[in-house]
Amino acid sequence: MGNIANRIKNLRQEKNFKQWQIAKYLDITQQSYSYYEQSKRELPMRHIVKIAEFYNVSTDYLLGTAPRRSGNFDLNSNYIQDLTLKSVVAGLTKLNTDNRQELIRFMYHLDRHHDNHEKSDATVRRK
Repeated sequence: MGNIANRIKNLRQEKNFKQWQIAKYLDITQQSYSYYEQSKRELPMRHIVKIAEFYNVSTDYLLGTAPRRSGNFDLNSNYIQDLTLKSVVAGLTKLNTDNRQELIRFMYHLDRHHDNHEKSDATVRRK
């Protein structure tokens, strides 16, 4: 259960939402939602589906059966801070080939580092 708890907490923090805001969306108390993030209560399927819809990720991602988020991206919605995904892609097209390749290598490095960090965190929690 810890995996889904970490994922919903990380998604909430990435989008700068407060627990009470997600709880309101789910029509539950903030305390109940907090228990889900702390793995003190099992997240019901109806809430898993609503959270996946809210964050535009798959239920498989939330449940930990898919390593990557999926879903449709709205290119004009805010992706990070005030940038849209469309503006990020537009910026990438302005880079020369060498810089694009370097950026892609760096992104893969960050992704591997993140995956390894999650695995080591899971190992520590099991001990």
